[in-house]
Amino acid sequence: MIFLHGLLGSQDDWSAVLSHLQKNPAFYPLALDLPGHGSNQALVCQSFAAVRGWLDQTLQNLIGSQPFWLVGYSLGGRIALDYALQANNPNLQGAILEGANLGLATEEERAVRLANDQAWAERFSSEPIESVLEDWYQQAVFADLNLAKRQALIAKRKHNDGRQIAQILMATSLAKQPYYLKQLKQATNIHFVIGQRDKKFRTMVEFAGLNHHILANAGHNAHWENPQAFADLIAQKIQK
Repeated sequence: MIFLHGLLGSQDDWSAVLSHLQKNPAFYPLALDLPGHGSNQALVCQSFAAVRGWLDQTLQNLIGSQPFWLVGYSLGGRIALDYALQANNPNLQGAILEGANLGLATEEERAVRLANDQAWAERFSSEPIESVLEDWYQQAVFADLNLAKRQALIAKRKHNDGRQIAQILMATSLAKQPYYLKQLKQATNIHFVIGQRDKKFRTMVEFAGLNHHILANAGHNAHWENPQAFADLIAQKIQK
């Protein structure tokens, strides 16, 4: 199992989930740092295709031709989705996507999203990161977080390099991602996990009729809020 974190995160975000999974000798979970983050902070990828190429080479170096699953949260989920549908890797057994967007259906939606991402990227690259994070975690998708959880995330994320975050944010903007609904309708091995309180993404997957599971007692960042239940769900899906 290969785990991909979200924007502003690192491989450490998965530590609680991995600690549960590592109790089962049948599993070999690995978490990666995405380009622009953690140990790969200096790594620059200019597009989804470039990130896909980086992931493909990283997987080859780490696990060779062994069968594997991808598990991704938010941006990591979108990268996993892109890889699952575009990379044609015969060793990929399936993907579990947490709070990941399947793409935008119209040019108008993409234009609005691109402008929004450009505004955030400009702030990340030019302002103190803590002040940007204060506003970032006020977005509607994080509305279920209480003050303590919001402050904990800001403290955890403030060590990022804002310029690198801005770069990968624009390279992997949702506005630049294909609309994958048609392919997802045909895919049998891609499964969405949505936190019970994540209204935006619950609506998205339910409206699209996609294969999904609702995780209780969690919002958008379900694996952080309920790691035991998330680990149990992954184990159940992979062992089927």
